[in-house]
Amino acid sequence: MKMKTWLSFVVFILCLNLFSIGQDARIQSFLNQYDPYFVQMQIKSLSGEIPVVINDQPLTIHSRLYNNPGNENTFLYCKQQFSDWGYVTEQQIFSANGKNLFAVKTGTTFPERVCIIGAHYDDVPTGSDAPGADDNASGVAAVMEIARILSATDFPNTLVFALWDEEELGLIGSSAYTGGVIHGKTLLGYINLDMIGWDGNNDRKAELHVRSVGNSLSLASLVLETRQEYGINLELKVVNPGSINTDHYSFWKEGLTAVGVNEEYTGDFNPYYHSTDDLFSALNLPYLDEIVKLVLASFSKLAYSMTNNEVLEHLLVYPNPACKEIHLDFEKTIESPVILKVADNTGRVLINEIRQNTHEILLNISLLEAGRYLVSLSIDGDTKVFPIIKN
Repeated sequence: MKMKTWLSFVVFILCLNLFSIGQDARIQSFLNQYDPYFVQMQIKSLSGEIPVVINDQPLTIHSRLYNNPGNENTFLYCKQQFSDWGYVTEQQIFSANGKNLFAVKTGTTFPERVCIIGAHYDDVPTGSDAPGADDNASGVAAVMEIARILSATDFPNTLVFALWDEEELGLIGSSAYTGGVIHGKTLLGYINLDMIGWDGNNDRKAELHVRSVGNSLSLASLVLETRQEYGINLELKVVNPGSINTDHYSFWKEGLTAVGVNEEYTGDFNPYYHSTDDLFSALNLPYLDEIVKLVLASFSKLAYSMTNNEVLEHLLVYPNPACKEIHLDFEKTIESPVILKVADNTGRVLINEIRQNTHEILLNISLLEAGRYLVSLSIDGDTKVFPIIKN
């Protein structure tokens, strides 16, 4: 192999290794399950291009205007899908016509901590025909696809998939929620999706809306890091202060953590906005796919989030006693260095290692004598010490 070719190969391998830093195999598996066809069929169904089936009856949703029958049918159609995937569904009635829909998966470790992703399902203009493919069938379809993918997995934190009504009348549905009693005791964050399918100049630019409210800046950083970690083909423009014209603002008004991910509102705004020409055929599907994947990975990361102390507290150690190997399972990928030490009953350190980017440590104790040992695990200064027994 020529020297130049060899160096190029080495650089290529190094880049691959750097690119993989921070990736979580579980989140990558979710991305592998993403189905563009499902998203497209959802948008077509919600915008009236193909019929939906509700309670075994086919019908067409011609409009999702707040007082149109299609609005109620959208609610029923989405509720039916959530239920089919095993979610507990809830509703919040806040006006004569207004009704929010929620699908809930309770966290296994921290049920009181809640992650919410949402989109509004109502649309305009008035009249008998309001397709609203981009505004906001695109956002609803993304929420549904993410709910479908995550339905079979348990998470330490509670997940809520929210579909808001009467956003077009002034954020009424989401404001009714944030101004009342929201799910759980602690909101880790809300991610809003409102118009994610238009990219008229094909420049792959999307907007990330944030304000210095709660931990919103940290949540925005999580989204930015996720884009880089998983190689999402988008250029994210941070908008701070973010828009007041969609549902993430309802959270900010109450001091809650939230961000919004959407297409460009400035510079490349959808010319078919709020018109009967807001059709599926105008959407940029590869662009839409990248936004959905970005939010899928970001929301999954939020759903798995735990502090180092919490990770150590809920560490799984098995089998113990053992004669050859003991599994130390963190239940998430630890990006920081993990310092592992094993000491005997005199305090003499027999094993002293540093593990990088690890989800599970397979501790080889085959060379140790039978007896009791103390294991110390440290992550960024947080430490857990516990006994193991070698048979």
